[in-house]
Amino acid sequence: MSAVRARLRELLVKVRGEFAVPFDREHLRRRPGRPVLARLMYTFSVPIIAVWLIAAGGLNFFVPQLETVVKGHAQSFLPDDASSVQAIVKMGHYFGGAGTNNFVYVLLEGDAPLGNDAHRYYTALLDRLTQDKTHINSAMDLWSNPDFSPASESSDGKASYVLLNLAGNMGTAMAMESTQAARDIIADYPPPPGITVHLTGPSAVVNDELLAINDSMLLLIVVCAGLVGAVLICVYRSPITVAMPLLTVGMGLAVARPVVAYLGEHQMVGVSIFASALLAVIVLGAGTNYGIFLLGRYQEARRAGADPETAYYTALRGVLHIIVASGLTVAGATACMSFTRLAIFSTSGLPCTIAVMVTLAAALTLGPALLALGSRLGFFEPRAQSSQRRWRRIATSVVRWPGPVLVAALTVLVLAILVLPTFRPSFNERIAQPSDSQANQGFAAADRHLPPNIMAPSIFLVESDHDLRNPADLIALAKLTNAVLKVPGVSAVQGITRPLTTPLEQGTLTNQAGYIGNRFTQMTTMLSQRLDDLTTLAGRIDQLNLTVKGVEGALSTGKAGFDEVNSNAAALQTDVAGVVDKLNSLRDTAGPARQFVSSIPQCHDVRACQAALTGFSLFDDVGKLDTVVDGLVQGVHSASQAFPQLAAQLASVKDFIAQVEGILAPLQSTLNMLLPQVSDITQFLGEVSKSFTTGDPDDFFFMPSQAFDSPLFKSALPYFFSPDGKVTRMIVTPQMEGFSREAMDLSAKIIPASLQAMKGTSLAGSTVSIGGPGGTLLNIEAFVREDFITSVVAAFAFVFCVVLILLRSLVAAVAVIGTVALSYLSALGLTVLIWQHLIGNPLHWSVAPVSFIFLVAVGADYNMLLVSRFKEELAAGINTGIIRSMVNTGGVVTTAGLVFGLTMFAMLVSYAHNIAQIGTTVGIGLFLDTLIVRSFVVPTIAALAGRWFWWPINIHRTAPAGRP
Repeated sequence: MSAVRARLRELLVKVRGEFAVPFDREHLRRRPGRPVLARLMYTFSVPIIAVWLIAAGGLNFFVPQLETVVKGHAQSFLPDDASSVQAIVKMGHYFGGAGTNNFVYVLLEGDAPLGNDAHRYYTALLDRLTQDKTHINSAMDLWSNPDFSPASESSDGKASYVLLNLAGNMGTAMAMESTQAARDIIADYPPPPGITVHLTGPSAVVNDELLAINDSMLLLIVVCAGLVGAVLICVYRSPITVAMPLLTVGMGLAVARPVVAYLGEHQMVGVSIFASALLAVIVLGAGTNYGIFLLGRYQEARRAGADPETAYYTALRGVLHIIVASGLTVAGATACMSFTRLAIFSTSGLPCTIAVMVTLAAALTLGPALLALGSRLGFFEPRAQSSQRRWRRIATSVVRWPGPVLVAALTVLVLAILVLPTFRPSFNERIAQPSDSQANQGFAAADRHLPPNIMAPSIFLVESDHDLRNPADLIALAKLTNAVLKVPGVSAVQGITRPLTTPLEQGTLTNQAGYIGNRFTQMTTMLSQRLDDLTTLAGRIDQLNLTVKGVEGALSTGKAGFDEVNSNAAALQTDVAGVVDKLNSLRDTAGPARQFVSSIPQCHDVRACQAALTGFSLFDDVGKLDTVVDGLVQGVHSASQAFPQLAAQLASVKDFIAQVEGILAPLQSTLNMLLPQVSDITQFLGEVSKSFTTGDPDDFFFMPSQAFDSPLFKSALPYFFSPDGKVTRMIVTPQMEGFSREAMDLSAKIIPASLQAMKGTSLAGSTVSIGGPGGTLLNIEAFVREDFITSVVAAFAFVFCVVLILLRSLVAAVAVIGTVALSYLSALGLTVLIWQHLIGNPLHWSVAPVSFIFLVAVGADYNMLLVSRFKEELAAGINTGIIRSMVNTGGVVTTAGLVFGLTMFAMLVSYAHNIAQIGTTVGIGLFLDTLIVRSFVVPTIAALAGRWFWWPINIHRTAPAGRP
């Protein structure tokens, strides 16, 4: 302990002395081999260190953390003009909502079939969700409608779901905020016991993948720093020596992150979670390399006998241009990503470039300042390096047998490259994140109850220039739907002709035929009954005809009798008139006698007198008899005149009966012939309906105009038709995994199949588009291919120019770039072998492009350092120079390569598998580049090419090219 305290006191005295050193003007005077910038950094090392510390502390205090900025300003996963994005935007425009490609499902899963409690909870939860107009655009609620609830419910009744359109396109800050808002609403309103609620679907998968990257950021940085520190401790065996590159990269990262955050906050550059992860790793790796380069050259000079100050200037003179070239290479290569279209790449370009430039600034100022301060304090002294003997043996073998060594090295690399033809990039975002992510848990719940891939369908839109809500267009839509359904790999299609994913029973021609057949059966029964009525009516008419004939005969007999009565009545009238005349004469003669009798007192009491009065009163009624007889004669006369009229009416009745008989006879005959024909039609329609229903009724869709008035059809229209009826949508469910290569190929087939089906129909000329996972992944594949080509061309061109300017040799520049490409292909092949064939997890589609940028940018550093050292040692001869270069840089480059490689392997701790795969590829590439390409391939090429390696530079040998 006393020795440690003594050492600490000694260091403290030295540090105080450094701060107490007066301004040394003499030191700033120009000296050979000591540039002004180097002398300034040596003199003002402490202020430079203080400036970096203040900048790091101040920026991190005043500027929000990068993760916070990313959450608020993350950009869309796909460009807004991508066809899959446009399809969903159109759907939102036509069917309500803001029109984003951010679709999720709310899935209810019960331990038992969902009952009334689940329905009440679902209704209340959906009401809470849709009230959040900021984050939830619309909902496609089928489960609340009894007619359509089977379409969104599992067959066992234990699961149901609703489709939500959230605000913000996939991958944007708004999309992540909306997804979290929906999950918060669900969390704040717990379901009844026995029911679990999941928020899943395509956009939720992307959201959770980005969250997995973000959640592993701190762990990633800690593990990277731990691995770097462990390797450096093993190499240098001194914590103070290790602190020099770690402080350089730490300050670089501490300043770079808030700078990028500030620019992202003010929307000067695009940012993303993916960029945040790549930025941290590339800064840690590249920045540490720059410190190792500087420290390694300093210790090499000290081993050669130079004093600390001279070693400081030797180190800066030997590697600063390499650090500048390396930093520019990395920054330029990552900047090339800005020309890409996918946000995962384009938003990573400028942030990584800015971070690398800040780290380069730290390496060019803070690194030399730390080296100057440490060298004056007696730190960073080299220890005995036994590896030089090993590197001398390797270098001697390389220049002695360059051909065999090159063949052996290339054989190893080519064997790895031979795996590449089996490379199948994965577009499955579900396996790019932990299996227990919330989205994956939702998919697992859906798979337990629902048909496969219900949660990852494609949305298919048809846009026309006229209203499609008519029978003719429905027939065309049915043909289109059937064509999509017949595409191999399509499991189900839900649309207006298939609202429950099965053929609409009332919407087939066979069903209509059966319906008409039933109507014909009813008509046959009714006609048979009416034919029986006609037969009965014919019999009754015959009876009526006989009755009329009897009445006609009776009228004839009655008329003859009435004629005789009329004659007798006339005679009676004459006779009665004569009798009346006689009685009137008698009444006049008997008048005095009547008066006498009437004058007898008490005549009413005398019976004889009373009888005489009664007799005389008979003369008073004689006039009435004449009137009655006249009336009787007149009545008989009138009755006799009515008989001819009645006979005439009977003739009309006979004519009418004859006409009815004339109609009934052919009608009966026609009905007797029609009934067998109607029966045949009924039987035929029944056979058609039964036969084609058990066969394939899909090709016989027909919906009469009357069906549009049915409640069922009316309730389906808003789900599948836009308000003006010019746009219809379908939900296409694939048989295979929605995020698979097969699903992508399926989406590519749907558009041609639909266009072919619309030819010659009323839909000809309509526009079709597809969105969802399949269409999105197709767009991603196209953009990845385009972006990869752009990155390859731009990065190769930029790095080649930097190397060419540094080395001034076209052949050497080609060799450096070519070997980097070789190490990249080999690394990718080995990564495919490990992940795709051994682990069974194919490489994510982002791995190859991002790994290429990293390896081209970083892998060129080691080759540039080595070849630049070749050039320095040319005065000793080509082969001797190669040996000296390999001996002096072998340990440094190996250390740098191992550090950066392990930094990349630290990405394996990321919860996102694509980050882990990128780290594996770059780490393997750096190991291959360090241990094989830089150690064997580049030196053997230089040895075999000889002076042509430096063409067009004219190399004059100053030493023999033989053995050193």
